[in-house]
Parts: sequence; structure tokens; C-alpha cells
Amino acid sequence: MTGNDLRLWRKSFCWRRERAAQELGVSLRTYKDYENAAGIKRSIQLATIALSLKDLLPALQNADTDRETVLNLLHEMTREI
Repeated sequence: MTGNDLRLWRKSFCWRRERAAQELGVSLRTYKDYENAAGIKRSIQLATIALSLKDLLPALQNADTDRETVLNLLHEMTREI
């Protein structure tokens, strides 16, 4: 995950940098450094996946969501780890 990927992740939630920093448990300065970095620490990558899954849980628990869709989504979220 690059800093640009992190920025796109944040924007997908319509969060400001302050909110993203708070959700990830880092200072605003540290978060800004992450968005400007060529590579992101693995712990931050895992945290973004966890936060994304938390947001998606209601949809994943829906009986109409097929298994293949869920597996593809999880694969895409974890492919760079």
C-alpha cells in the first residue's frame, strides 16, 4: 500500500485526515506522513482492512450476498499484504 492508496482509502469513507488519524490511532502529523510515503507500514495496512471490514459487515452478513463475491472482495483487500 502506498501513501496514495491510503489517501484513496480515506476518501472512500469521505473522511478528513483528522478522522482517519483518529480511527487508525495515530497523530495527525503521523497520518500526513503516511499519505506522503512511498510505502505504508504493515500494521496500518491491516488496520485499514479491519476498518473496511467493520463497515462492510452488514452487507457481508446479508443472505443475498453470494460466497464468491465475498471471497473476491477479501482477496482484493488482502492481495498486497
